[in-house]
Amino acid sequence: MQEYTFVSIAMTRRRDGAEYASDYREVIAKHAKLGWEFVQAIPLEHLAEPRLDLVFTRRLKEKVKK
Repeated sequence: MQEYTFVSIAMTRRRDGAEYASDYREVIAKHAKLGWEFVQAIPLEHLAEPRLDLVFTRRLKEKVKK
């Protein structure tokens, strides 16, 4: 079974593109060290408060029955 987590990074629209509140590459590297696998980046530029959502997954650890 898999579990998922989502991380939102605020985005500011600019004439020459978008600027993110934090470096998404650092967020991905940090989660990878914690055992999360990066799945997808979802840009939500059309919202009133635009953001980039990062999706991560990892396998759930099975509980040992006694």
